[in-house]
Amino acid sequence: MTSSGQKERITWHDALTHRFSGQRNGRSSVALTEDAVRNSLVARVRWLLLLFIGGYILSAGSVFLFSRYGFFLSTEQKTVLLLSVLSVVCYNALYQFRYEKLRSFRFANHIQILLDILFVTAIIHVSGGVSSWFWAVYLVVTIEAAFLLDKKSDVWFVGAFGAILYGTLLTLDYVGVLRHVQMPFVVEGLHNDFLYITLRWFWVTILNGVSAGVTTFLMGVIRTESRLLKESEERLFNFIDTANDLIFSTTPEGKFIYANRASHQALACGSDELNAKTVNELIHPAGRKTYVTGMEHALKYGRSEIIETAVFSHDGSNVPLEGSLTCSYHDGRPAAVWWICRDITDRKLAQQQLYQLAHYDTLTGLPNRMLLYDRLRQARAHAHREGLSMAILFLDLDRFKIINDTLGHPVGDKLLQSVARRLSSCVREVDTAARIGGDEFLIILVNMRDTGDAERVAVKILATLATPHIIEEHELFVTTSIGISVYPSDDEDLDNLIKKADIAMYAAKSAGSNTYQFYDAAMDENAHKRFVLENSLRKAVENKEFLVYYQPKVDILSGEITAFEALLRWEHPDLGLLSPAEFIPLAEETGLIIPIGEWVLKEACAQNAAWQQQGLSQMVVAVNLSGYQLQQRNFIEVVAGALAETGLSAKHLEFEITETVIMQNPDFTIAVLNQLRDMGVHISIDDFGTGYSSLSHLKRFSVNTLKIDKTFVREVESNSTDAAIATAIIAMGNSLNLRVIAEGVETKGQFDFLKDKLCDEMQGYYFSRPMPPEKVLEFMQGKTVKGAREVSPE
Repeated sequence: MTSSGQKERITWHDALTHRFSGQRNGRSSVALTEDAVRNSLVARVRWLLLLFIGGYILSAGSVFLFSRYGFFLSTEQKTVLLLSVLSVVCYNALYQFRYEKLRSFRFANHIQILLDILFVTAIIHVSGGVSSWFWAVYLVVTIEAAFLLDKKSDVWFVGAFGAILYGTLLTLDYVGVLRHVQMPFVVEGLHNDFLYITLRWFWVTILNGVSAGVTTFLMGVIRTESRLLKESEERLFNFIDTANDLIFSTTPEGKFIYANRASHQALACGSDELNAKTVNELIHPAGRKTYVTGMEHALKYGRSEIIETAVFSHDGSNVPLEGSLTCSYHDGRPAAVWWICRDITDRKLAQQQLYQLAHYDTLTGLPNRMLLYDRLRQARAHAHREGLSMAILFLDLDRFKIINDTLGHPVGDKLLQSVARRLSSCVREVDTAARIGGDEFLIILVNMRDTGDAERVAVKILATLATPHIIEEHELFVTTSIGISVYPSDDEDLDNLIKKADIAMYAAKSAGSNTYQFYDAAMDENAHKRFVLENSLRKAVENKEFLVYYQPKVDILSGEITAFEALLRWEHPDLGLLSPAEFIPLAEETGLIIPIGEWVLKEACAQNAAWQQQGLSQMVVAVNLSGYQLQQRNFIEVVAGALAETGLSAKHLEFEITETVIMQNPDFTIAVLNQLRDMGVHISIDDFGTGYSSLSHLKRFSVNTLKIDKTFVREVESNSTDAAIATAIIAMGNSLNLRVIAEGVETKGQFDFLKDKLCDEMQGYYFSRPMPPEKVLEFMQGKTVKGAREVSPE
């Protein structure tokens, strides 16, 4: 329903609806010109005048027939009237129904007006001449001329022609060339009264002239307003047609009436293709209900609220639109519905990008911390409702900073992306793998029946990440430490669950990395201890709280001491003597491993130089090398500086590097090891057998010694697997001409087994515990030092 004010007010969409409705009915702007419209109207008016004149003549004739005058029309009058009417009928029909053919003639409109003047003159003649009442029809013809003819001069010419023709008729009657027709009620002498005839002619001429002037003026105003209206309508149409917004006009039933250029471009279809469909066929099913509701509201109240939906383009893609519907009315009934909307594809894309930026990590595409908490809340609610468990796995990549600092951030970023893809492959669709910053990831496992589910996923992750990552022709190895907390057994608060998973992760790092740990309440004490250590670690070097202990390496066949391994200890003022396992991971995380490692290197070199001055001339000191030290760009200069400062020969220095550190970036490591070899420094692979090096890699490394990890030595007497691994390492070392040393030897059984397998050297409590430097000379009394091994250049 619309108000009366709405019905009376003509809006732009009403005007265009009328225009397009006319086109739909076949009256296109090309086929039906303004000239043709005016001609059609004149033809209709002419039919009405014929009916009026014919009716009048019949009525008057009937009245006279029964009066004292009788039917006075002569045969001549009846013949002229009949022929005149038939002539008018013929040319009027011709002009109405064949005007498209006649209009090619320039003076077609002028001719029909002149024919009308002739017809009127004939009627005047047979109806009494100077006394005829039909002279007023001249005024109608003048109005007709003003309506049909655009030029004022043409209208004046028609008026003048009518006046001349009327004057000619009166003159011919007066002079007797034409016999005048006597009409009842008319004095006979009027036809011979020159003054009367002259006055009548002047009267008709003046009225005709005034009529021509007035109608010409009025038609000029009308034509001007019509032209301005059409120009305004055309500007409106051009504006609508070239608007950036999509503008559709449809019938209330959904058939298309009009669509502007932007609509055709957005939908990738032409007018014919669009007109063959309905709106409902284009609307995406998900938004069809919204559109129908908006349409019903517009039909009822005149316009709808802003609606958002999507339509199918010609290529099948979805085009999201936002806009409102407006209804045009005709005679109180809906005539057309206008849908003005805009393509919001870019906005939707921007919204999606903003959502992506707000909820997903830009580097890996994994959920970020914000989305993670939302998933956590959902997972907790589901676990609580279903009576299930939920696990949080906190992952931190081991020694990722080494790769990032050595090969650069681009390589580090690609490695993180590779890790993210592998993590996603390890979990189900209902689980969540998120990146919470740096090299830290968090995984949510839902629908857990027991903790074994989380353990199996953790094992799968460790195995998946263990395979090498090929990044820009670099073969990179990365491991992770995983901490696990479980809802609701460990806690019900989400922040506390994350915190406890973090604590468990640090426990995994302390356990040697590349492993997983479930949270245990006892870890809270370790977390507090870690906090204390982190705060005091920075001052430990300045306060000279670090100590270096030494443990001997023994040649199995000769029993000679081949070297002493420098082992770092921290004499903490509150916590007492701490082993490296308690603070080295923390030093690596904080970056303090660099100054601490340099201090240990200089201290060990200086101590060995002092021992040599005290008689241990061939002593070799072995220093453990952190991966962070190895990746230093100036590491070779640091080593050379320490040797130069202490006066120690390079052949009396040995570096122990873990297999895992070497394999993180093999290409870079090989280049550094080659430089150390060229200097004369011995290289030993520590904890061999726990990493992922292959025989092909081992052949490329400039190493002198393989050190069997103590985990394989501990049970060589009772565990056939450990015995087989230790045997294989010894055999491989011998085949590659590398010396093999076993660490962690504590029993005679272990000693006998390794000696029987031809292991070269041993180290462990079976021979000696680590000792402070002042005890070394006492320990060496009665023992000999085996000469330093020369390092071959190849």
